[in-house]
Amino acid sequence: MTEPSQDSVKGNLLYFSPSEQEPSYFTDSLLYICDHGDLGALGLIINRPLNLKLKDLFNSMDITKNSKAEGNVYMGGPVNPGAIFILHSSEKKWDSTMEVSKDISLSTSEDAIKSIANNEGPKDYLMTLGYSGWGVNQLESELIENAWVVIPENKDVIFNPDPRRQMEELSKFVGYDVRMISPDFGNA
Repeated sequence: MTEPSQDSVKGNLLYFSPSEQEPSYFTDSLLYICDHGDLGALGLIINRPLNLKLKDLFNSMDITKNSKAEGNVYMGGPVNPGAIFILHSSEKKWDSTMEVSKDISLSTSEDAIKSIANNEGPKDYLMTLGYSGWGVNQLESELIENAWVVIPENKDVIFNPDPRRQMEELSKFVGYDVRMISPDFGNA
């Protein structure tokens, strides 16, 4: 993608405003936006763990014989669900690493996957299958329609492994229960 515009939400969290009239794939989803520019946007859902343990994924990929990796794999979004995306703290980098912010990076390479499988990865990470993508001006339109609540980056929220506690932490961070937001706010 290209350089972010001043309206870019790259490096921010987005929470999908629930709508009683139109349930969506993204209802109650919390995303972290990894890239947002003139060509569109890319984000990862960070509050939908799959019933798939990291160690089982690594062992099935023959990356390591007996991975000790803890935690679950997450559903990152509906686009390219067979691809692995790693959202992680920035103290460790690989050739594929894209810096999202000063504290958070995104990696996709096999060497990054191997490092995590062998417990040689970054301190904080979240691994997803697939990603969420938007075409040119698509996310901007959804933001104008109040479909998303934009929340500043917060590592404690992003890397919290329990989705229930993650939403509680997010609500505490912003000072209100984000699950109570309506997409109709601000419209008369």
